[in-house]
Amino acid sequence: MFKSVSQEYQSVWFIWHGGEPLQLPFSFYRKAFDLQNKYFGKDSHRVGNTIQTNGVNIDRRLLRLCESNNINIGISYEGPYNNVLRNMTEETEKAIELMQKHGSKFTVSCTLSNETVDEQLEMYRYFRDHKIAPSFSPVVPKGCAAMDLSLVPDTEKYIKASIETFNEWLYDKDSEVPLLPYYLYILNVLGKPAFADCAHVSCMGNWLCIYPNGDLYPCAKGCPEKYCLGNINDIEEIEEAFMSDGFADILEGTVSRRDECIDCEIYRYCAGGCSVDADCETGIEKNQGPSCRIYKSVFTHIKEEIEKILQEKPDMSQYNIFVRDAILGKLINPGIINL
Repeated sequence: MFKSVSQEYQSVWFIWHGGEPLQLPFSFYRKAFDLQNKYFGKDSHRVGNTIQTNGVNIDRRLLRLCESNNINIGISYEGPYNNVLRNMTEETEKAIELMQKHGSKFTVSCTLSNETVDEQLEMYRYFRDHKIAPSFSPVVPKGCAAMDLSLVPDTEKYIKASIETFNEWLYDKDSEVPLLPYYLYILNVLGKPAFADCAHVSCMGNWLCIYPNGDLYPCAKGCPEKYCLGNINDIEEIEEAFMSDGFADILEGTVSRRDECIDCEIYRYCAGGCSVDADCETGIEKNQGPSCRIYKSVFTHIKEEIEKILQEKPDMSQYNIFVRDAILGKLINPGIINL
């Protein structure tokens, strides 16, 4: 994989996740990053890495490896409600404490289930007080949740809680953490390129997921077998995966869905939304499923708030520092346009 990608792409980002990626031995990652140095060049700016983990197996040796190789760490953690979806919470919190003492840079991926969807504001306050940057996303009916749909949050409750949480963060002058994905929505409204939100926008052609057996899929959301793009051991070049029958199928359905929603006022920000989510919610050729409705409602609210600030130019000291800096940058350089 490293050899093929290094020959075909100028830059690439690897996300190591599972399951739990740190079940693999330390020697696996040491070898992996040695191979990256071999094919991309040591200290190359062409390659980046994120390890998405529950943190249970994080120790100082791993943190030193991550620091020396500029590897980002993402922790799957729901704060005071972590036991709803996960276990070993005490071990995860010890890992977070260790990273904070070590000065490691990390973010938290916070997944909201039907049981916790109404607690989003409380969870934000928890992360803010602990100076941890969270990223909120809903459980989607894939993987384990496909077998237990009671885990999937109510759409209207999720929208209401998201807007409520954003509104508090917007005026939270003492907040020292960005709130994702809502902060990225702000950057998108201001015309700054930012990877907006894996949970709700299209990323067609930007990612590949490789399974342990070498099978390739468009992403890691538990794609149906019909969208398999082949096996890494059977192709000479990565571009062959994007010429497979599996990619043709998902592309055909995506184009049909985009044709239906291209006149939507926020289409340019989401490009029709996530194809895998659409496939499991309404069918890949249609939209207006829960993911579409969540993104449209929350993004539109944030867009209106930011455009109001740009128009009225109020006292910016009432907003948090991330909003202030982003909007002042736009006001200072109005030549930046929405794309």
